Amino acid sequence: MAVASMRKVFLVAHRDERDAVAAALQRLGVLQVEDILDLEDVQAAGFINRDEPGPKASQIDAQLAELRFCLDFIQRLAPEKTTFIQQFTGTKVFLEEEQFNNYLKNKDQVTATQRALRAADEKLNQIRNQKTANNNLLATLEPYLALDVPLEQLSDGAYLALEVGVFPLDDLTTVRQELEEASPGLYLKQLEQRREEIFVFIIHAQMDREQVGEILRRHSFSRAVLPSLPGTPAEITARTKEELRLLDTQENEVRAEAEKYVENRLILKSAYDALALQRSQLELALNLGRTEETFALTGWVPAKELPQLEQALAKVSPGAYLTVEEPGADDNPPIVLENTRAVWPFEVITELFGLPEPGGIDPTPYLAPFYFIFFGIMYGDAAYGLILAGLCCYLMKKIRMAGMAKKLFTLLTLCGFAAVLFGIITGSYFGSLPIPPIWFSPLDDPLKMLMVSMVIGLIHIYTGIIVKMTDQIKRGYVLDGLMDQGLWLLFITGLVLVLGGTQMPALAQPAKIISIIGAAGLVLTQGRANKNIIKRLMSGILSLYDVSGYLSDVLSYSRLLALGLGTTVIGLVINNMVVMAAQSGILGIVLAAVVFIAGHSFNLLINVLGAYVHASRLQYVEFFTKFYDSGGRTFTPFKITTKYIDLELEEREA
Repeated sequence: MAVASMRKVFLVAHRDERDAVAAALQRLGVLQVEDILDLEDVQAAGFINRDEPGPKASQIDAQLAELRFCLDFIQRLAPEKTTFIQQFTGTKVFLEEEQFNNYLKNKDQVTATQRALRAADEKLNQIRNQKTANNNLLATLEPYLALDVPLEQLSDGAYLALEVGVFPLDDLTTVRQELEEASPGLYLKQLEQRREEIFVFIIHAQMDREQVGEILRRHSFSRAVLPSLPGTPAEITARTKEELRLLDTQENEVRAEAEKYVENRLILKSAYDALALQRSQLELALNLGRTEETFALTGWVPAKELPQLEQALAKVSPGAYLTVEEPGADDNPPIVLENTRAVWPFEVITELFGLPEPGGIDPTPYLAPFYFIFFGIMYGDAAYGLILAGLCCYLMKKIRMAGMAKKLFTLLTLCGFAAVLFGIITGSYFGSLPIPPIWFSPLDDPLKMLMVSMVIGLIHIYTGIIVKMTDQIKRGYVLDGLMDQGLWLLFITGLVLVLGGTQMPALAQPAKIISIIGAAGLVLTQGRANKNIIKRLMSGILSLYDVSGYLSDVLSYSRLLALGLGTTVIGLVINNMVVMAAQSGILGIVLAAVVFIAGHSFNLLINVLGAYVHASRLQYVEFFTKFYDSGGRTFTPFKITTKYIDLELEEREA
């Protein structure tokens, strides 16, 4: 139950074996590869250069781009339906390695699908472009549908001039009068009027062009740009709409032909992920060094995985040179937590806060029992806990989970059982079902529950101090551990006994003696870093002020009572509403059922969040501050990472 022991490895092998080694490392997934050029020895050598993915990488990139296009195209044709759960977990398809390899054998089918979809995309683009042009034409002609002159005849003659265009909305009568005065016999037809525009057709004498043009400019006339097509605007519009109908038919036919390839979606996904894995193997080269004949890599592997690594490398590169070292003083190995199956789910709490530094304390085994208790008290309802545990078990069965997601849902399952336990102890079932508690009900005796919360909190704080003191002693800092943590334990214990002395007079005198000894020890030792005696004593005296921090920490555990009562009281209110609704006949019974389900579902979900957050806060603020230093980096091995396929290797457990 600690931070896993890590080993630093250095590998040199022939360049021809680089791709095979990369594939083996990816499949094994136990080595975190570091940038070898960051090593001072390699930098000093001078003859080792950074390796490169090579020309094959650009070829794979082109193939990946083509497969992405095909998958996106198919997704537009036939969007994959996702369940509510898949919206959060993704839509990866689970395949065993043999199934995956079978899909990869369909290279000809992949090629045929790519060609067909590319051809369909080109046709659809042509159709869409033509439809856009036709729609733009319809929009241009729409205001001029009342014009009964063929567009090919809209040109000036020897004696007459034509104008087709639009005025801003104005007094058309005034404009007409000015035009008729300037050109007697002028013909003006209003074609259409919109909110801010008037579309017109004008015929006037050619000799009056200059005067008419001046009036049109003064009234902000805008000449229409009409297409050079035969027929009137109405005739052209009719032909264009018929063309659009035919284009729609063609588009549907192309889509229908392309939809035949939707059934190859899984083949394309498999091909994409297979290529992506090859691409990541080549990308690994950017962390490698090379000479003319060899390549070199370095990285970190958990000590327990080292035999597997050595065995895998021996198979693909028998002549490789592999060295293994323990971390040095200047090294910063990645962190892997190792805990028992019971403690393992609680690692998610540690990981969300931050991993321990190399050689530091893994807080998970210490926080696990307290987190279990805190969540159980704050959620504190047997029925809710059973539903939570059952729901999490169901989701883990239906969804393949790994990593932090699996830890989180396993943790919530355990926390559900914690709520069942404390719900039975306190007699809470859906808030207020008439089942007696084994011990007592916090709703009936909140003061007693407050005292229980404070005692648990005090034990929590004591544990954090003891863990720190024990770690100091193990590291050889015996006096520091005894003076910085041991004396605080003595002082706090004395203060607790002083408070308890009001109920137990026999403890009063020993409590005072213990607290005085603890306080005196703190005054004399907490400023020991100062050489000046006065500064040393002042620092020691001021250190006693930290007792207020411990007091506030203890008071923080009152949230155990508050959240536990909150769950129960809300459940009680919901039950009262259900009883009142059920007294109103059949309709009332239906309403009562709705209120019961909706109300308790809300209470269950909102208090899961509350219990999770506040149980975590008590660890982070009140517990970790006593002994824990985070700052470690996450172990990120080079492994199989896919986008579409959830791949199970043959030797990997399900």
